[in-house]
Amino acid sequence: MSQRGPVYLVASGQDGLLAPMAKRALEALGKAKPRVAVTYAPVDGDAQGMRFMSRRMPRLFPGATLEAIEHDRSIVDQADLVFVSGGDPTHGAKVLAHSGAAGWLREASARGVPMMGVSAGAIILGDWWVDWPEDEDAPPEAASLVPCAGIVAGHVFDTHDEADGWEELHVVAELLRKKGLRSRLLGIPTAGALVFRADGGMEVVGIPPLVLG
Repeated sequence: MSQRGPVYLVASGQDGLLAPMAKRALEALGKAKPRVAVTYAPVDGDAQGMRFMSRRMPRLFPGATLEAIEHDRSIVDQADLVFVSGGDPTHGAKVLAHSGAAGWLREASARGVPMMGVSAGAIILGDWWVDWPEDEDAPPEAASLVPCAGIVAGHVFDTHDEADGWEELHVVAELLRKKGLRSRLLGIPTAGALVFRADGGMEVVGIPPLVLG
């Protein structure tokens, strides 16, 4: 039986931690030219965001063969590592679910393929996030839960929101409470990262996370 692959969650791509974490993930593979499958679902439809994220990939994963997942399952099936970009976590979660790619990622993780996400990508690798109402003046209770890829089962993540007191993570906690759902909620701060090892243990890198449950 295959062992579940490790998961690398990085709060931000702007604090200098993403590159060393990407290097660590690559080195752990032990391959001369690994295949890295990238999903840009969180910036789907955002041309500027797509350019920004895609231009960073060769620097993050030098020497790797980079392939965008889009709607091609075979890219995930052949990947040595899967990377989920930053962007909009709600939109990204919906895109992955609609395309079926969320299921491909779960299957890949279950057979031992490492996963890595930054910012919104880290959020998407958890169980849930929030679907916010279009009306910015709507109260928090108008929000609803949106299922994410669920790679780190039983966990919900937020990233680099410490300046706002993790307000959005608290909204998720309340929505889960109302639904009778239980998850461990972790806020990964700027200059922080988490590694969920194949043996199930969690390693804190940099600044420790906020733990809500």
